[in-house]
Amino acid sequence: MLKILLVDWYRAEITAKHVRQAVFIDEQNVPEEDEWGHGDEEALHLVASLDGNPIATARLTADGTIGRMAVLKSFRNQGTGSAMMEQLIKTAKQNRFRVLKLNAQRTAEGFYAKHGFVAQGDEFMDAGIPHIAMQRDLY
Repeated sequence: MLKILLVDWYRAEITAKHVRQAVFIDEQNVPEEDEWGHGDEEALHLVASLDGNPIATARLTADGTIGRMAVLKSFRNQGTGSAMMEQLIKTAKQNRFRVLKLNAQRTAEGFYAKHGFVAQGDEFMDAGIPHIAMQRDLY
């Protein structure tokens, strides 16, 4: 059974690091120095697990930015990312955010659009990967 927890970095660090290491550093070749130490301690983290094993993570910052969303390759296209996005939107509404923002990898733009996010501005590169800024109004 899929379980999604909303926790601080202290509780998420080990499991979130495992997923982010596998997806961003190992799979997508993001340099390690670009992945760690940039706002994790201040953010809320979602960690999704299946039968006690972490399979996905994301974070939500105090300014309403979603980031570091990652699902292990063997668990993609099975609804985990959508379940996490629904939880992120619910949490943002509970915290009275008016807008959610994110920087989507271009390959994931369609996923975010499906959840109501709209592309903003021009494509840009981040860690050697094409991205687009997106946002969703909540009210």
